[in-house]
Amino acid sequence: MDMEKIMAYVEKIAENLEGLVCAIGCESMPSDGAIYVDGEQKVNYISTREALRILDGFGNNSASVMIGKSDYILIYDASKKLVIDGEAYLPSGYLVMKSCNGLQAIDDEDIADVIAALKSRMTMLALGKYRIQAYQLG
Repeated sequence: MDMEKIMAYVEKIAENLEGLVCAIGCESMPSDGAIYVDGEQKVNYISTREALRILDGFGNNSASVMIGKSDYILIYDASKKLVIDGEAYLPSGYLVMKSCNGLQAIDDEDIADVIAALKSRMTMLALGKYRIQAYQLG
């Protein structure tokens, strides 16, 4: 997949995934790693080393869920999930990697697939006067 197609695709996706446009345009992007949605809902393509550091930060609160029927796994800090009317949501602070006989790095060819998988599970939450996008768990 060429870079123009990736850029065109990324520009069409949900607002909180806009950070990938910057990541893909970046010269120093790691060749493989993970996607990390930070506390401000910015999407970052990070190195495997950085992903492991974030995973360590989750400590004993680490939890994971497969994204739909894909090979991608969403790893998060269970203390950050929101439960509303019995449904669990994760607005930010999660990693996405490949799950195939253990965790594997995502390369730049996986990005479009990861975004499509994430987008299919994103929902808009109304919290008082605020609207936030969140990944729906389970």
